[in-house]
Amino acid sequence: MPNYSYKALDQTGITETGVLIAENLSEAQEELKNRRLIPIKVREAKNRFNISLFRKISASKLSLITRQLSTLINGGIPVDQALDSVSKQIDSPLIKGKLSNISNKVKSGFKLSEALEDHPESFDRLYCSLVRAGESSGDLGMVLEKTADFLERKAKINQDIVGALVYPIILFSIAIVVIILLLSFVVPEVVSQFSSLNRDLPFITKSLLFLSSVFTSYIFYSVIFLIGMTGYLSIRAVGFDKFKRRLDKFFLVMPVLKNSLIDSDLSRFTNSLSILRSSNISIIKALEISADTISNSYLRQQIKSTSNKVAEGESLASSLDKIKAIPPLVSQMIENGERSGRLEEMLEKVSVYLENKFQSSTKITMNLLEPLIVVFLGLFVALIVLAFLLPLIQLNTLTIN
Repeated sequence: MPNYSYKALDQTGITETGVLIAENLSEAQEELKNRRLIPIKVREAKNRFNISLFRKISASKLSLITRQLSTLINGGIPVDQALDSVSKQIDSPLIKGKLSNISNKVKSGFKLSEALEDHPESFDRLYCSLVRAGESSGDLGMVLEKTADFLERKAKINQDIVGALVYPIILFSIAIVVIILLLSFVVPEVVSQFSSLNRDLPFITKSLLFLSSVFTSYIFYSVIFLIGMTGYLSIRAVGFDKFKRRLDKFFLVMPVLKNSLIDSDLSRFTNSLSILRSSNISIIKALEISADTISNSYLRQQIKSTSNKVAEGESLASSLDKIKAIPPLVSQMIENGERSGRLEEMLEKVSVYLENKFQSSTKITMNLLEPLIVVFLGLFVALIVLAFLLPLIQLNTLTIN
């Protein structure tokens, strides 16, 4: 639905501006009247880039909204009133407009899940399915509470990943910039002073001079550009989705990276599958929906294929056990859950185990990575200093002789 920016007067005569979501201009004006506002100017807010990312509710905001909705609905407040109450506590005009639009649709007789489906950029398939399951079971508040727990854990995993990578990436980028600046400007100026000696320079000095000439050569950047263009055209020829699957498959065999990727993805997958099964959604549909939470496209495709095997009568544990990327312990725990009739509870335990394993392994890896980058930069600077000192030593020896 399009966004409409508005300028209106409230009952006290104070000017209010904001953004709301409506089917058309008439509906936008009607919405302002429902809010007891007098429209002055209402027009469609064009998104120049048309990128849904700027219209998406962040994971942290969505978990907070879901938590507030579950609390209000569990307290006996109707869904439309709960939406209005949460909307009043939101500062963002965009989110406020989305919630108001959803509330109006619920007041018109639509279910909450149907109203949420109008905003797929913020409420994905998993979220809408959980809400629909809560409506069918008559316990929407409890389902929203579990959904809020899931969103908070998902946001925490994402924050852990970003937080773990930010400092090493910044440190590595600074190291690369420092090295390039030294090779491009400092090394040529200093080492060129030794060319008048008419003597062979040490191997380290020659090597740094060669690297310096490479980094200051237009041919080097032309080769980089050609490699980049060749790679881009190759990806276009193969297809982005197919290339991404191949790249994701390669990530799953990398010694250090694969464990973190698998643990984070499977933690989200098992957690969402547990919630869906607890909401009485069929195992086939739950598998298809939960697979969408997996970021690795190759692993996601493999897990989605298990729904066909489960539909043919194969157990979930045995079908997942055939996927090489899934640890045997995960399959064994799921098998125990199926045998004992407590699959949902066991899936939850698997999710917690994988999340804790991911956090500990990520922390250890990052603690090792940071000093390695510092040592790498220190060694390179030491080589540059050595490249300066060796010719000076030669010059000093020549003078003494």
